[in-house]
Order: sequence, then C-alpha cells, then structure tokens
Amino acid sequence: MNIRDRTVSRLARCLMQSPQRFRSVLRNLPNVVAGQMYAFGYVDHGQPWSDDGKPAANPLEQFFDGNHSGPGIWKWRHYFEIYHRHLAKFRGQEIQFAEIGVFSGGSLRMWESYFGERSHIHGVDLDDSTMAYQAENVTIHIGDQEDRAFWARFRGNVPSLDVIVDDGGHTPRQQQVSLEEMLPHLRAGGVYICEDIHSEGNAFSAYVSGLVDQLHALRSGTRNATSAIQAAIASVHVYPYVVVIEKRLHPLPHLIAERQGTEWQPPVVCRDGYGKIQGRGG
Repeated sequence: MNIRDRTVSRLARCLMQSPQRFRSVLRNLPNVVAGQMYAFGYVDHGQPWSDDGKPAANPLEQFFDGNHSGPGIWKWRHYFEIYHRHLAKFRGQEIQFAEIGVFSGGSLRMWESYFGERSHIHGVDLDDSTMAYQAENVTIHIGDQEDRAFWARFRGNVPSLDVIVDDGGHTPRQQQVSLEEMLPHLRAGGVYICEDIHSEGNAFSAYVSGLVDQLHALRSGTRNATSAIQAAIASVHVYPYVVVIEKRLHPLPHLIAERQGTEWQPPVVCRDGYGKIQGRGG
C-alpha cells in the first residue's frame, strides 16, 4: 500500500471512529491552502539584514570544508547550522547515534569527530558494501528502512539511542516507517532529524503536520491530562527540507493554564473558527 492509499485508509477509519475529527480535517483544507498561498507571495518588511559580527565556527561545517579527499560527504550546507543547534548538547557525551543512509561513509567520520571518542556511531544502509566503513566506534547495520521487521531486529541489537538522522532513501513512506519505528525508541531528551523533505505537497511533510496537530489537542478546562505524544514530545522544528523532533527529558503529565495576580480586566468572549467560546488571553 503506497502512502496515498494509506492516508485514504486512515481517513476512512477516522470517519468511522470520529466523524467530528474527520469534519475538522476537511474544514482545515482551505486553511492549508491559505497558508501555502501566503508563503508563496510572502514579502518581508522587517529590519534590513545585519552584517555585523561573524557567526561562530561550526565544527561540522569545518569538518565538511576540510574533507578534500577520502570518503565523500554530501549535505545541503544549511543543514550544519541545524545539526549544531540541536545536537551540540551531546558533544563529548557517551551517546548512541544512528544515521540512516551511509552512502560513501564520509558523514560517519564527520559524526564521530563531532561527538567525540565516547560516542558510538551506527550506520544503516541497504548496500552490503558499506560494511567496509565499520570501525571500532562505528557499527554498520544492513537493512531496508521501510521494513518494520528490520527495525525490530535493530532495536534488539541497539537497546537505546540518543540521536537519529534519517538521510536514507528520502521517500515519504521510508521516512514515515522509520519515524514510527524509531522515535519511541529514543531515550529521554533524544533528537530525531529527518532531512531531504523536498517539494511542495510532500506527503511526509503532511504526515508531520498531522503529528503536530495532535500536540495542540485540547480537551476541556485549564488542566488537561496529556496524550502519549504530548507527554513525550517537547517540540517539533521545521526548517527548509528538514524536520527535527525533540523528546522531553521528563514526561509531562498535564498541560495546565494557571492564573497569578489579583487584578483582572473583564473577560472578552468570542467564538473561534470552530464555534467554541474563547476567553481573553493574558
């Protein structure tokens, strides 16, 4: 079953199980289109870009720029800033890191240099020839990232992981299966990065939007017990071609809106786009 058929099947189940949720999906389609049109015609009116100061040296980009010979590395250059922003906290730590997609082996050396000698690097690839890149701190796993049975075996061999970078086959189906199988396997505080999410209307991007939608789920009142995804996921970051998901260090049992202070303006009550009564924020 391809990604489109799988999505249609899920929508059909959603209709049968929760007609209200299905109606909300359909009702939001114009908003999705409106957001796309806004982005397409966006013109920035902010302050002029500043040339003051030089960005701090990025060790990943430095390694890339110095890689003039030997195993090749192929990355979009803006990825290095994203990596460093989310992964710098793991440098020098005793971590387990996995990259899906070994290709010519250069990025494995880059990650080993970046995280340090206390790290262990796992490479996942379909091609048996990538076993040549196995080393003392590097383990190569041969398998298909779209195969859930492969991931079950991988989890048995690698009991815990701190970071996953999906730079594999780049199809939405491969990206979806890998995320579903491995995001729950990350340790607390772990980071999941999926890169090369290309083109408007990308099916994996739409999948991530659905995940984000569930982070915003609101039940009732000002104290809501979290769903499993709200309890586990701290944040989802979207960049050009990249999605980063960060897990919480500690589970969040409730989402609570609290009031502090004694002086309050009279409430302004209005209805949101779904007919619900909304109070005034503070």
